[in-house]
Amino acid sequence: MIKLVAAVRRRPGMTHAEYADYVREVHGGIAVANKLTLRKYVQNHVFDSAYGALGDTGYQVTLPRDSVTELYFDSLETMGQTFTDPYTREVVGPDGVNFSDLPAALSLLVAEERAEVPQPGPGAVKVLYFFKAAEGMEPSVFQERRQHAHEEVLADPSGAVARHLRGYEWNPALPAGDDGGYFGGSGQPAYEGYATLWFDEGEAVAGIRAYEAGLARHTQEHGAFHLPSLSFFLLTREIVIFDDTESLV
Repeated sequence: MIKLVAAVRRRPGMTHAEYADYVREVHGGIAVANKLTLRKYVQNHVFDSAYGALGDTGYQVTLPRDSVTELYFDSLETMGQTFTDPYTREVVGPDGVNFSDLPAALSLLVAEERAEVPQPGPGAVKVLYFFKAAEGMEPSVFQERRQHAHEEVLADPSGAVARHLRGYEWNPALPAGDDGGYFGGSGQPAYEGYATLWFDEGEAVAGIRAYEAGLARHTQEHGAFHLPSLSFFLLTREIVIFDDTESLV
């Protein structure tokens, strides 16, 4: 299964609350009315976030986000069937102008790799951490370095991250492309993937800051594998519009 992801900013003149209501009730309803080949549709509504690194103006090209859409498909072929269908082209796609700042959309096609954590749980807060690889680093090297950094952070004897983290998955970008033209994005940085981390209510900020600090320690010891100035994380509430993947189990 593959996942097409879009980090979206609300259209000009719209409040975050208006945006959230519209994408959940109206846009979500349009998708439910005709699912086509879409297996699962998740909206992650942003309520807090952090962008870039202090003292580095490179973060200024990173735009704030109001939600992240996750669309699950069985394959590239079935995804293509949805995006070429008249319902998508004439109904779903055109609705984007009603809520999205289209040129600001950031999208990527990813796989979903879930991993075990020391203290699993439901986790009310879902944090999406988007990574931009260090300049000149090959994708395969970035993936190896990031995995090493993650394992090192979890193994920290202080348990600063391990005791907070309730769930984790890595979403590496796939080389097949992202169909980003559908979402309208242009000129946005290309990201190598994003981590999804679940935390309990009230522990998310402390947890993700501990995770971030662990990555910084790894960088000091082993060299940079990502660009903090262009990387960012979003604290979200997950809203599952529909999930038909259970029928595959």
